[in-house]
Amino acid sequence: MSEAPIVRVAQGALQGRIANAPSGKAYYSFQGIPYAKPPLGSLRFKAPQPPEPWEDVRDATAEGNVSAQLDRMAGHQYLGDENCLFLNVYTPRLEGPPLPVMVFIHGGGFSFGSGNTSLYGPDYLVEKDVVVVTINYRLGPLGFLCLHTAEVPGNAGLKDMAQALRWLRDNVQGFGGDPANLTVFGESAGGVATSLLTASPLTKNLIDKAVIQSGTALHSWAFQSDPLHNARQLARSLGCDAEDVDGILEFLSTTPVKDLVEIASQDVEKEFMQKRAIKFGPVVEREFPGVEAALTEPFIDLLTSGRVAQVPVMIGSTALEFTEGGTEELQECLPAELGLARDGPEAVAAAQRLQQLYLSGNSRLGRAQLLSDLLINVDTHRYVQYLVKATNRPIYYYRFDYVGELNVSKKLFPNLEEELQGALHEDELGYLFTMELLRDVEPTPQDIKMRERMVRLWTNFAKVGNPTPDESHYLAVRWQPVSEGAGEGLPCLRLASELTLLDGPDDKMAFWDDLYSKHFKIWNLPDQTTTSPSTIEIVSYVQHQHSGSIVLEETTETLVQTVHETQQQEQTTPEPEVLPEPSVPELPTAPEPAPAPQPEPAAAKTVVDAPEPAPLNGVKESQVNGTHDKKPRTSNEIKMVQNSNGHPKDVIRANDPPEDDLPKNIGVNKFVNFFESLGGKK
Repeated sequence: MSEAPIVRVAQGALQGRIANAPSGKAYYSFQGIPYAKPPLGSLRFKAPQPPEPWEDVRDATAEGNVSAQLDRMAGHQYLGDENCLFLNVYTPRLEGPPLPVMVFIHGGGFSFGSGNTSLYGPDYLVEKDVVVVTINYRLGPLGFLCLHTAEVPGNAGLKDMAQALRWLRDNVQGFGGDPANLTVFGESAGGVATSLLTASPLTKNLIDKAVIQSGTALHSWAFQSDPLHNARQLARSLGCDAEDVDGILEFLSTTPVKDLVEIASQDVEKEFMQKRAIKFGPVVEREFPGVEAALTEPFIDLLTSGRVAQVPVMIGSTALEFTEGGTEELQECLPAELGLARDGPEAVAAAQRLQQLYLSGNSRLGRAQLLSDLLINVDTHRYVQYLVKATNRPIYYYRFDYVGELNVSKKLFPNLEEELQGALHEDELGYLFTMELLRDVEPTPQDIKMRERMVRLWTNFAKVGNPTPDESHYLAVRWQPVSEGAGEGLPCLRLASELTLLDGPDDKMAFWDDLYSKHFKIWNLPDQTTTSPSTIEIVSYVQHQHSGSIVLEETTETLVQTVHETQQQEQTTPEPEVLPEPSVPELPTAPEPAPAPQPEPAAAKTVVDAPEPAPLNGVKESQVNGTHDKKPRTSNEIKMVQNSNGHPKDVIRANDPPEDDLPKNIGVNKFVNFFESLGGKK
């Protein structure tokens, strides 16, 4: 191998270096490659532009800037730069048959993190003869400010990712990569981004396979709940009195980037507690002539109508994504999108069943499991169910359930109670990447075996679209894709000390399948991307534990209303864009529920003949040809209101409520802490 390898790309020549994996195997490293023009000055908040050429050989031996952010692992110190659109390419060879390409999208709540080797070292993957690419993209308001205008339509960070994929299509062959065999994989917010990229017109024909880890675009927390409010609030906090979008843009465009990032990061936790949404993240964009958009429809519409990339997908989560965050009182909302009437018999029965499923034994572990399911696992399961109807390509479903020395949570939370030391959020990453955090960890022989299994599964999938193309000493199992067994459950590979193929990830998903099939509906709504989004409230249900049983109560009277009440308000003061709505009668009174049965022990088959989810948005889920067969409405269907991401709102208020009014969700603090931990040291 040449000590000073040079590769020529469209913009000029790059000089890389030789790196060595822990095994001693050498590979080529090219870092800090600009894939777009620096997004400075008038390009702040704007879509990325193609990179400019250079004349001399460019040094590519050091990583480029990370996006401006506060370092969560170093006392929230400011680091990074606005000029951050760089990627890194690691390849085992520069010549010979082209190699599969794996592009990793890092997590961090769209607010922190990077693709640097201190977090995501490529060594184990490159050893399996694939080209590994990591990218930096704009974070926080720099990447996700949205004014719903042609100038700042939002999603600049997603457009950065799409630009990186376009650059790789044109240049990765020079690094020994195959542009026609490109896999995008991401974790947490990176998983959300990966799923969005599979549905974006900006990445058409750029993605050959996708791996979605612990995060999908079905999560309501993954989107901004009110982009214009967030923009105005940021501007006001920085001293701007302007209310019009032009004035806000003019002010924020000249604000020092350090001030912008520090102020935007101050109330991330409060924002999540109040709206259960990332403050600066993806949005559904308005369409403007001549302006390329990353997402112009709610993702669930695209998914359920088959308008996603027809590519193989590997998707899953960890067994215990989050812990309960140290709260002593159980206080958790049933998903508002189910539309269950407050104090209604269905809601009470569902709450009783939840208590049986999650809290009949170890209540602390049960709370953690409930939180993990509500925030990650249930939506992941639903994603698989919808995707299998939307594509004819194989879908491989997994649940990571291994606890070893390379689990990231062991280093991040060394004092976590033993009963909660499961496979937590991002724990699988320690078995795919080298990390500075794990540099001094001595893995056991079983840990090494698990790492080898994980790396082989991921790289096999990238190579041929099948994680287990043949059996081997490490992979003594054939991973059956969901598309082959959807009628008898959802085949799910449990990644633990042994690899086991199950008919579903666990026995609790059958309960959620039944609940969603009966109650989840999304109706056609007025334009969700106007500068005056709908502000109708819907009821938010909260469980409280009283005398050993769970009942549903309002969190705060001023913050919740029944669906029927909000419809009456909407009819009194309709939005200009909203067509007149038919009157909606009172909901019929349902019979009182029978006492809930005692929980049954977990069985190997956990999702058998699950009821098919109700059609969403009037689109038949079985249709995958992009046509829309609108389902006629019935008199007892109740319209629910969505926010700009296509998910129903819990609560929207004209003014921010005082902090004491915020709904206290179970484990939110721990959820935010885990999310923040993904930033790591840069």
